[in-house]
Amino acid sequence: MKWRLVLAGLGAGVAIAVVVTSLTAGRADTDTVSVAGPTSTAVTTTTVTTSSSVPVSTAHSTLNQGERDRLAGAVTDAVNDKVSGTTVGLALYDTATGELLASAHGDRQFYAASVVKLLMALDVLHTGGWHAPSETQRARIVEMLSLSHDGDAESYWNSGGRGAIITRMADLMHLPNTRPPRISEQWEMTRTTPNDLVAVYRYLTTQVPPEARQPILDGLAAIRSTASDGFPQHFGIPDGLPGQPRAVKQGWMEISRAVVLNTTGLAGRDYRYIAVLLTELPRGTTFASGRVALTAGISALRPTVAGLP
Repeated sequence: MKWRLVLAGLGAGVAIAVVVTSLTAGRADTDTVSVAGPTSTAVTTTTVTTSSSVPVSTAHSTLNQGERDRLAGAVTDAVNDKVSGTTVGLALYDTATGELLASAHGDRQFYAASVVKLLMALDVLHTGGWHAPSETQRARIVEMLSLSHDGDAESYWNSGGRGAIITRMADLMHLPNTRPPRISEQWEMTRTTPNDLVAVYRYLTTQVPPEARQPILDGLAAIRSTASDGFPQHFGIPDGLPGQPRAVKQGWMEISRAVVLNTTGLAGRDYRYIAVLLTELPRGTTFASGRVALTAGISALRPTVAGLP
């Protein structure tokens, strides 16, 4: 475990310094895990783009506005029933219809924590021309994503130019609210939004060539129950949507004002759904309580994810 002084926010132009706990550990086993997850997504529908980075479908909606509002409220309430005072950012996107099924604070910035490792993996493959990575590089990408391995992330962060990685990926994928950390070595302090992360997963599944996409999907689908730093990773999407195919990237850390827990990824048959739940839980919340809260929030989506035709 290491402590770092970071900039947690800006108020009236004044940077506020806080301390982040970044959970780290030595290198874990380096065996690769190849998971045969879905390699294609559902048929793309015609979409139009709003000021948000999430496309809006012109296809027939599966949920009306009232149902979408109730679904978002159910997730927010489920999280806060477990940990009161939690700030929730939510997006549930249906790739089959192009519909945003549920949204809460979709354009609010949250700290990415280890979810930023997904952008690091995309950047290294983009820099390589989207070619299939070498076996060594593939193993490192799978390890970084499945084990949330900080050592691999540090290496990619430094070799890729640190915050330049975030700027490149934001430009490439048109992420209007994703920003690099204010202190360059603190990759976990990258800021992003639920809507921007939906756009990232859409880009991964529709724009990245299969030979570059598959190592990332393999790493996300092979998420281990315990990360390389010992943190339990199966909260949120894995435990909240049992029995559903999933490819997931999680994030966790403490800052002085809050506990940050994030669960993001693809879920459902053919990875039909993109689910993003970003949270800031009140200071002093235990990670165990936070994991229960995020799993409760994702569980509120289960009838929708499992029940839509």
